[in-house]
Amino acid sequence: MFSGKVDFSHCPCSAMKKALTLSIIVALGSYGCAASDSSDDAGGTGGASETGGTGGPAGTGGSSETGGTTGSGGATGSGGQIGRGGATGTGGEVAIGGTSGSGGVTGRGGATGTGAGGIVGTGGVTGGAGNRGSGGTVGSGGATGAGGTSSSGGSGGAAARGGSSGIAGAPGSGGAGTGGTVGTGGSSGTSCGVQPVSPNASQQAKNLLCYLYSVYGNHVLSGQQETSWSNPAGDISWYTSNGMKYPAILGGDFLYSDGGGATSETSTTSRAINYWKAGGITMIRYHMGMPPNADSYQNSMLTPSGSFYSNVITTGTSENTSFNSKLDYMAYQIGVMKTNNVPVLLALFHETQPSGWFWWSKGTGAQFSALYQYAFKYLTQTKGLNNIVWLMPFSGSPSSTDYPGKTYIDIAGSDTYGTNQPFTSLYSSSRGVIGSTVPIPLHETGLIPTPSQMFPTAAPWVLFNIWAGYESDGTHNTVANIKSVYSSSYLITRDQIPSLQ
Repeated sequence: MFSGKVDFSHCPCSAMKKALTLSIIVALGSYGCAASDSSDDAGGTGGASETGGTGGPAGTGGSSETGGTTGSGGATGSGGQIGRGGATGTGGEVAIGGTSGSGGVTGRGGATGTGAGGIVGTGGVTGGAGNRGSGGTVGSGGATGAGGTSSSGGSGGAAARGGSSGIAGAPGSGGAGTGGTVGTGGSSGTSCGVQPVSPNASQQAKNLLCYLYSVYGNHVLSGQQETSWSNPAGDISWYTSNGMKYPAILGGDFLYSDGGGATSETSTTSRAINYWKAGGITMIRYHMGMPPNADSYQNSMLTPSGSFYSNVITTGTSENTSFNSKLDYMAYQIGVMKTNNVPVLLALFHETQPSGWFWWSKGTGAQFSALYQYAFKYLTQTKGLNNIVWLMPFSGSPSSTDYPGKTYIDIAGSDTYGTNQPFTSLYSSSRGVIGSTVPIPLHETGLIPTPSQMFPTAAPWVLFNIWAGYESDGTHNTVANIKSVYSSSYLITRDQIPSLQ
């Protein structure tokens, strides 16, 4: 019997399933894996020529066009307590701003931002400009021209484009002004009309979800899965080594305990916390072994039999005891993040589809929903975790039979290792299951999509996440192509994310 460790380096979920059958014992080091339909991937070109539109005549939300005491909705030019401004303010479409003003997570300037910020006025998601400035006619709302009490940003950057969320949106313009280095808005102000499904959600979870809603439809967050089967830490640094900025999102996997467990922190958790503190977002999945088996990739693909799906959520059974212990392990890691005020995009039970690859989706849709809801309640109620933003991660064949319901998900999306980027048909089928109001992520992919082909309607994924190693193997993507995508004005990198903390 083979008892060694199989190296599954660079073996993405979807690409492996067709090749791996657990009835076959694989010889150590002999297993090879590649996406069956991705060997000749060649991503499209990025939006190198994408630029913002031209700004309005010169509307800056000056002293006569802004509401509030200082012309920006509120006494400090930041949207005020409700971000609505005075009688003359017109500004944003939704007039949100938050308690301490605009420029926060939603930082939309409110009704005060006359002449400032595309549809929603000043600040925008970046609360200022970021490298691209703050959108709007000249990218500044009110007399101070910045979100938040002390927000920087100034007038729109050279490519600032307003947009529906006030971030350098696709259709806007920012004039020729310059924004702050990263653009800073108020760090609070998170009322976007959407609440996380986690009970008593943390402020950071609220901030993150509002941010995802604000960029959906006009920008895409870049992402990179860092942890592959041997859990290296070099996928993210590859970008800076090749002259690019850090991706907005760091992908991880709770499969890799690295000496950690239900009472000790793993390196995956440590890196997630550090990435958040550096301004990024973390998204973590879990190749959980089928209870009562140990965690391993092989065990995540076992096939349940008999009364398994009933037993796994029934107290007192061996399956349930094991399942709870796995949730306890995950809860400890997420709890460490909670202590550090770090929210996590949790892609639990990833690549779900009818008769799917993994044990959790080999039953009926009703059995999967019961399993998902059990895990949700265990983590949020039993464990009291409120820093989770729940991402329902379908595979390439999303089905409404496996949809646990809006009560249990914040966002939902699909994955693919196809070559027909920007994967318009997959986006359409995903939207058919998920609906038109929830942000849809491409939570795992081998080929980087081209933003200029995604927007405005073809496939406006809210984020993409390249699988570990696929950014650098020279087969699925090239350095030149990724650089082209990263130069797109539709794409958001880590340095362009506003303060969500």
